[in-house]
Amino acid sequence: MINNLTVYPIRIMVIYFIIVNTIAIYLFPGGSLYDSSLTAYSFSENFFSDLGVYETVRGEQNFLSCFLFNSTLVMMGFACLSFILVPRLFKDNKLSYICATIGSYIAMLSGLCFLGVGLTPADLYFHEHVFFVIVGFRAMVPGLLFLTIAFFLSPVSNKYTVASVLFLLSITVYSIFETSSPPEVSPREDLELFRETVSYNRMVISVIAQKVITLISFISFFVFTYGFYQLTLIKKD
Repeated sequence: MINNLTVYPIRIMVIYFIIVNTIAIYLFPGGSLYDSSLTAYSFSENFFSDLGVYETVRGEQNFLSCFLFNSTLVMMGFACLSFILVPRLFKDNKLSYICATIGSYIAMLSGLCFLGVGLTPADLYFHEHVFFVIVGFRAMVPGLLFLTIAFFLSPVSNKYTVASVLFLLSITVYSIFETSSPPEVSPREDLELFRETVSYNRMVISVIAQKVITLISFISFFVFTYGFYQLTLIKKD
């Protein structure tokens, strides 16, 4: 039972995110902060959050993509609540259990922040949206640090520790370079000032970096579920 509740929600969340956002991308009317004439989603100019806006840059209604994208973030938040069951998988080692407990609660906090991202479309609640994004990613750093230690001290294969270290390094680098200096002005309030503050090239780097870290995150989450599954088998033995 524990195995199902710790593994399936995360796997379902990853699959749901990929499938639903593929549909959202197809339905997105187009337009980016630097090119409102775009008629489709641009992987180099549109953030994932662009899918979740109620109204596009050029004023088109975006209800379908908005609903689909934001639903994936809400699901992410609820799926992360399954981390509350993770610590009991590490009970064979006291220090590992303590680290897993701390890491899991921080992971749940991060998940709830991404739920907050889904409830605050960037065009309507820009500053709240940015706040939840920043806290969500930054919280992942200490959370992953403690989970990495928990994996290292557990009897499970070291490949899960290696995967956790690589994920931790990726999230740390992303958090330092992409969440350390958030834009102070909402592009919907003053687009010209936003463009003066954030150059086109810097925006493209951020857009691509976001997609890379999302891919790394989902691969890592999948790897973790196999690590959790292996721990359940060890406990049964």
